[in-house]
Amino acid sequence: MNCIRIRSFAKVNLKYESTAGLFTKLIFHKTTLVVPAKEELLNNSIKNYHYDAFDAFTNALVQEKTNKWRYNTFAEHNKIAKIKSNTISKTYHDIDYLITYLQQSLKRSHRINKLLLGKFMITVSKHGRIDGLNIIDQLCDLYEYRVTESKLKMYYAEAYWVNGNLKKMFEILEWFYPIHSTKVLHIIDPIICNIVKSQGEASVVMALNFVNTIMNKYSDFYPISVLWKYLFTSELYNDNIEAERLVQTNSQLIDQIQYMVPTITRDLIKINKIEHIYKLMTLMLKYNRMESYKWILRHLFNYYYIMQNVRQCKEIMKHSIELNIPLTNIQQSQLINMVFKNKQPKQINKDVTTTIFKLMF
Repeated sequence: MNCIRIRSFAKVNLKYESTAGLFTKLIFHKTTLVVPAKEELLNNSIKNYHYDAFDAFTNALVQEKTNKWRYNTFAEHNKIAKIKSNTISKTYHDIDYLITYLQQSLKRSHRINKLLLGKFMITVSKHGRIDGLNIIDQLCDLYEYRVTESKLKMYYAEAYWVNGNLKKMFEILEWFYPIHSTKVLHIIDPIICNIVKSQGEASVVMALNFVNTIMNKYSDFYPISVLWKYLFTSELYNDNIEAERLVQTNSQLIDQIQYMVPTITRDLIKINKIEHIYKLMTLMLKYNRMESYKWILRHLFNYYYIMQNVRQCKEIMKHSIELNIPLTNIQQSQLINMVFKNKQPKQINKDVTTTIFKLMF
């Protein structure tokens, strides 16, 4: 290899040396060392001038053609690169164009980079294009790209979700659960939330069948507790009834629910759903979950204290003493200060401040 490089370098040097020698001869051309006559000197000068002018013209022409060739080549490369860039960019924004591009790649056995193919997989799944996922699956087999079945199935699950095919999606999640239960549990909350809040009764039934299957097969009560949470906090009466039925028919469900109480309480307080907090307190008292009940009561006191609602805080204090679940020392001091200073409640939220705290047990 070194020999070849040396030879090539030698040829290049020889070429440039010969060219340089030619230019030197044309520029500094002299026919004799004897001083010529004036007429002869004049003829030689004219002759040399023609040689120099012709050489300069030829050299300029060659250089111009070389520069033009280089410019055209560079422009062509830029054009090709721009076409490729525009093609890739267009595939992200035009899903139909992407599907066509994948079909042509499969038909012509055109290789697509594995990383780029992975990005295409995300794009088609977000658009719910099952046909696109099928083509990508075939391309992965054609290029011998290793893609795990579980990863591919999750993309199918997302595509089915986008299409509204809940049955197919839940079938995949049920298949996927034994392999990666954590991933399923991570995405099940927003899925069930969307189903309860924005979809019909049939969708809720499919969600119920799924969570019951996970509970019965794997003794995992988290999915059914998530469903209970959104049915319990729903504005629809039928959903509330279904939430109550779930607790009654699954004796172990209340154990899972009590661990969700802090999160549910904070969420309800943020949106001023005080009536739902009362219902949650009733549920905890009914099943004798006093620690959870005490947690709710104290946070409810904080809620009314921030609003400087003396009347509500006094009712909560009275009730806590009756059930022997006293408030914290800080909260007791806060109430004493409120009473002595006799501050009027701030009208932050009229609907909430007019709500009178009632014992519901």
